[in-house]
Amino acid sequence: MNTSVVIVNYNGAKFLRKNITSLENQTVPFTQIIVIDNNSDDDSISIVKEFPGIKLIEMQYNSGYAHGCNTGIYHCISDLILLINSDIYLDQNFNRHIIKKFLEDETISLLSPLILRYHGDLIDSAGQTSSWTLFPKEIGYNKNAKKTQIKEGPIFSVCGAATVLKKSELEKIKINNEYYDEDFFCFWEDFDLGWRAHLYGLKTYFYPSAIAYHFRSGTMKKNMFSRFSLSLSRPPEIKFHIIKNRYLTLIKNFRLRQNWWSIPLIFIKDFFWVGLLTLSSPKIIIKLFMSHKYLLKAIKKRKLIKKNE
Repeated sequence: MNTSVVIVNYNGAKFLRKNITSLENQTVPFTQIIVIDNNSDDDSISIVKEFPGIKLIEMQYNSGYAHGCNTGIYHCISDLILLINSDIYLDQNFNRHIIKKFLEDETISLLSPLILRYHGDLIDSAGQTSSWTLFPKEIGYNKNAKKTQIKEGPIFSVCGAATVLKKSELEKIKINNEYYDEDFFCFWEDFDLGWRAHLYGLKTYFYPSAIAYHFRSGTMKKNMFSRFSLSLSRPPEIKFHIIKNRYLTLIKNFRLRQNWWSIPLIFIKDFFWVGLLTLSSPKIIIKLFMSHKYLLKAIKKRKLIKKNE
């Protein structure tokens, strides 16, 4: 069993050298390392070219994270695929651990490693669960890594910052020749994929022996509102995608029989959540009203998903 790596990068020059070095220093080498660059205007391309043997695919425009992942997956030749952000670096035994786990348990389709903050003091993600309002919730988020015990086992979904996928299982959840939904551009695509895998009965697993380090929110203060504060600080274009993709995810994956109890909770939370995000960037309201084409496409995808459940 072997592993290919796909790095989706956009202006991640300050992280790339450490990222790629950690990939090349694995005790069990990766078969391929592929960098999808979404038309960066920093030094990303020149840094990638410092590493012979890296397959670099340069996009002519910023195609988004979902499209970048799909492009990379199409070029992978290995049994396993590791998708990572450019602001990730890996423990040197990462690949050895994931191969060992997939060989031990052939029923695993998606695997989420233990993702720590860059300095290793806080947990960034131990996989994802679904909140009462059907939002993705990172398990262990912001907790002290040394004082928190999180056992390996099945989870609802994976964190998109570092995800391991079995290529043969990916084919089962492909919709319209897309693994990740490219209408999402960025944000929510990991939860959408994990929810779809859950509906299809595929096994998603958290394995803490495989460790990655992530810069995300590395300077963010620890409090109960920290993640919402981060959303409010995003540029208007990103807020648009965050809100849009929330409802594309619900349209495709919400099942009344399974999730009916969450309806009043969704209305209450989204009233305040969407309200505050749109009030902080009023111009996105117009874009949201004009995004009906995405909703119509999501309805068609829902029908395809239901046929395969």
